[in-house]
Amino acid sequence: MMTQWKKQYRTQRAGVSPWWSLPACFLATVIAATTPAPAIESPQLISPWTPVTVKTNATGVEVGVWGRTHKLANALPNSIVTAGSEILAAPIRLAGRVSGHPIAWKRGGNFVFRADKSHAIVSGWQAGDDLIVNTTTQIEFDGLLRVDLVVLPQNKVHPKLEQLWLEVPLKRKWASLYHYFPGKWGSAKNSGELPEKGLVLPFKPFVWLGREDSGLGWFAESDKGWQPEAADRAIEIVPQGSEVLLRIRLLDSTVRLPVTFTFGFQATPVKPWAKDFHEWRIWHVPQLGVGLTLPVPKEWWLCHRAFPDRNPLATLDRGAQLGVKTVVFHEDWAPIQNYPMTFPEAEFKRIVSNCHRRGMKVLVYYGYEFSPLAPEWAALHDEILVKNARGNITPGWYRPPEQRDFVVCYNSIWRDRLADGIKQARDRYGYDGVYLDSGMAPWGCCNERHGCGYRAADGTLRPTYPIFAVRQFMQRLYGMFHPRGGLINPHQSTCCVTPLLGFAHSYWDGEQFAGGELSGDPLKALPLDAFRAEFMGQNYGVPSEFLAYERPPQWTFDHALAVSMLHNVRVRPCGIPSLEKMAPIWNVMTRFGVSKAEWHPYWETKPLATAQPESVKVSLYARPGAKGKGGRALLVVSNLSADQPSIAQVTVDFNRIGVTAKTATDALTREALSCAGGKLIVPLQPMRMRLVWVE
Repeated sequence: MMTQWKKQYRTQRAGVSPWWSLPACFLATVIAATTPAPAIESPQLISPWTPVTVKTNATGVEVGVWGRTHKLANALPNSIVTAGSEILAAPIRLAGRVSGHPIAWKRGGNFVFRADKSHAIVSGWQAGDDLIVNTTTQIEFDGLLRVDLVVLPQNKVHPKLEQLWLEVPLKRKWASLYHYFPGKWGSAKNSGELPEKGLVLPFKPFVWLGREDSGLGWFAESDKGWQPEAADRAIEIVPQGSEVLLRIRLLDSTVRLPVTFTFGFQATPVKPWAKDFHEWRIWHVPQLGVGLTLPVPKEWWLCHRAFPDRNPLATLDRGAQLGVKTVVFHEDWAPIQNYPMTFPEAEFKRIVSNCHRRGMKVLVYYGYEFSPLAPEWAALHDEILVKNARGNITPGWYRPPEQRDFVVCYNSIWRDRLADGIKQARDRYGYDGVYLDSGMAPWGCCNERHGCGYRAADGTLRPTYPIFAVRQFMQRLYGMFHPRGGLINPHQSTCCVTPLLGFAHSYWDGEQFAGGELSGDPLKALPLDAFRAEFMGQNYGVPSEFLAYERPPQWTFDHALAVSMLHNVRVRPCGIPSLEKMAPIWNVMTRFGVSKAEWHPYWETKPLATAQPESVKVSLYARPGAKGKGGRALLVVSNLSADQPSIAQVTVDFNRIGVTAKTATDALTREALSCAGGKLIVPLQPMRMRLVWVE
């Protein structure tokens, strides 16, 4: 059309017709071709989320999404309700100093700019004698709030904005745990119980504060435009009385106005809890293990790590016998790392077909890399790879056939190319979902060729963390597989960035301890409060599995179960030996009916079960009987001592859960245990758990 109208226009006399006399459709085409896409895109509503609701009244705007409501009286939220409770102790605010005195906001308001079932956009403002703040807040169906905030000088004045802090006051009882990204490999220090003295952090693109069932995340893709007094004190988390204050130190020195900042919030849980996740029974087929030498047969496209004996049908038969319902194939399902194709196609199609015949869904590996074996390498690598401030690319994995892979950025065109390829490969091979190996993480990137990185005032190049771009990728994958009953399962160790994690069905966490950090006394490296903050999933609304790199005899699958099962988290089996350990646990939970049970963890204010010695913790599932009689309970009893066996004395308040306790049995070994008057005797080895069925 552009060429057609150009030809038509050129037939007119040169210089006679002004631009406003051109045909309207030609002008529309020119504008469309030269105007960049809007920064805020309209999302598409998808289950299990419900349509966005909007209410307006004299006090402001209320926007509701599944499980949460947000009220805005002026530029920023003054109320956020999640899990049935208000979590803000006071309205979110901008504080600081202007022209030598504290900022004073005297008036404000807002209006609904646009709203539909998938999102709402609220325009807001507040003003004082010196400053005006304008905001555009987009609230999406999963509860994400994106805030674009502009600080302007008031009319006919020339203020000096000397300090600007974004302050989020949370009720203290709703902010006992924290998590931030990025963390540090080999450590759980980015997650845990909030210290009494609080936390002081350099810029982090994601910070979450909450408790075991809910919370609030704050995020920003970069600290562009920030001027904190000290770089290592850009973010403060300050307990004070009945509040915990999240303070974002945007400015501690004078700037020229106007100045713009983009950040966001998301209350958790982000979606309904999938109570049937116990029945997904995910099996990571590769024979992962410490010191394992992987054979590489000529037919390596047959997933040699899954089938090192080249006998895939026998392996799949054994998986089916043990109750597997979801199979994950690692990277060697395809010859080129993180590339949506394999060959010969017939071989992998037969593997997928044979899994389906055995009642097993198939997830295939995609990840965070781009390989020089990809045909597009020469044309695209400089444009799409993650780069640091020195312009260097980041190496990733080495694998057969001989290739070195490099970290790719999904803020580049590779995001859509890969998503297109995944859809085509799904249709070609028939698999049911994807396993994302760190593909959900918004890696810090300085590659200016695709829009990452920014120049600080001193000219240095600093990273951006492409949360919105990775979110588009995750949202597209979710829409691709969820309606067909498929699964999106990322491995995301150290990264629970909820704007991205919400578009996963479950996540797999724990590879940060692959170096043996959990050997010996695992709770030193991974305290229980850190597990509750990062590895559990209920606080985010997304089920989790634990990844255990065994280092026998000091750290094994059984040790991992002692920690994870207390938190309603399974350890994912990799290969046949660990599958044979996990399958009986799956079967017990199915027989008991865990999906229909009430979950009562050890950290409840008034726990239903307690134990002595202190090294023993107890969580339980309860299925009350009719009219308070009968019923049953399934106890997870764990001895968390690294070296001391225990004869645990377990006391359970069965009356509170409507269970009449008569017999207690080890659900795995069928050994009868002593049970009388609500007291049980449970022998335990160090770092071991037992499932106790009380009938």
